[in-house]
Amino acid sequence: MVRIHTKSVLDYSHWRRSIAYYVVRRRPIPHTIFRRLTMNIKLTSLAFLAVFSAMLGAAEACENDLAKLDAEFEGARMSECVAKRKSFHIRIDPENLPINPSPWYAFRVTPKQPGDLKIVMRYSDAAHRYRPKRSEDATRWTLVDPDRVKERRKGKKVILRLATESSPFIVAGQELLLTGAYQKWIDALIEEAQFETTVIGESVEGRALTAVLSAPEDDDGKKEHVLFVGRQHPPELTGAFAMLTFLETVFADTPLAIAFRQRFHITAAPLLNPDGVAHGYWRHNVNGVDLNRDWGPFTQPETQAVKKILDEIANDERSELRLMLDFHSTNRNVFYTQFKNVATTPPRFTDLWIAGARERLDEGFEFERAERETTELATSKNYIHRRFGAPAITYELGDQTDRRLVRASAIVFAEEMMETLLASDPSLEDSARPAPAD
Repeated sequence: MVRIHTKSVLDYSHWRRSIAYYVVRRRPIPHTIFRRLTMNIKLTSLAFLAVFSAMLGAAEACENDLAKLDAEFEGARMSECVAKRKSFHIRIDPENLPINPSPWYAFRVTPKQPGDLKIVMRYSDAAHRYRPKRSEDATRWTLVDPDRVKERRKGKKVILRLATESSPFIVAGQELLLTGAYQKWIDALIEEAQFETTVIGESVEGRALTAVLSAPEDDDGKKEHVLFVGRQHPPELTGAFAMLTFLETVFADTPLAIAFRQRFHITAAPLLNPDGVAHGYWRHNVNGVDLNRDWGPFTQPETQAVKKILDEIANDERSELRLMLDFHSTNRNVFYTQFKNVATTPPRFTDLWIAGARERLDEGFEFERAERETTELATSKNYIHRRFGAPAITYELGDQTDRRLVRASAIVFAEEMMETLLASDPSLEDSARPAPAD
């Protein structure tokens, strides 16, 4: 259920028809429509986006003599489904506009007879990005044969031909990694280890934002902190897989990891947008906001939860933030960093970390270091470096990167991160600015 904080009594029929005119024709919705409808129904712009997002949710199931298609499960995304005699035609819409082109889709096929099934997918506001995968148990996934996937109209239309037998299966742009899987992962991580978990806040819809914590036993001196965050953008699965393996390495029972945890305070929040994941969103939270453009404004409960942690670090004279990593996915393996000549605390961390990892990694895993200026764009990387002076890095994996390489490289990057930070000077002070007084 979407929470809309308004006392207005709404008549949906007119604005549903207005938006539907553009959606059905796969045309961009004019901003004048958004403004007019927002004024007419007396909603704030964010609340209106939430209503619009709910309207463009899962389509009703459709079926013919061959199969049934539905989107009645967590993480699904299918906006319209039309069954024809020998095929299905489905449309994939984003949660709201404008939006980054990350067109997530996920639907279930329940066969009625064995054979070949033709499914025509159309995107209303993007081109095809994620190669389709299928699974009968939502755990083990196989890539759909590329010969059975045909792109048309520059990727706006995709024709799938799927072999069916008797068992239902899910087709999705990437593997499903849902809220329950995160909780199982956290439970397994802390089962025999002395780690803590805490709920740092709640999402718009009230889902818990859980963080895994570790603190040195000797906590009398300087407190050096590292922060790891992930899944701000729901479809970015390779970044999520990398983060879980990275954290498993940091929390492992190895001499290196134990030494690291004896010195550094660790806060890891692997799922910052649980609502978006649950609803199969392309990028945003339930209020229609890109969370990685809200580090600064902090208008959303998900980013506000992280800001509270950062304020506590900044307001504690003994605390220093040493590193922030934010895990994402894109079209290649890339690390967005500060420029080499830009000061960070500790100095040259990124140079040493990247060089150490590159020396160890096989040639099969290629990655780029993309240096960027620290600007006013409200991303985690910009905010953290601007406020604390700490290395703030966006860790991105390619959508199609082999999952074995995703995990193997994450182990290397985690180990090199720990080695590099352990070699840094613990007496250094960051440039944290305390939170303004209320």
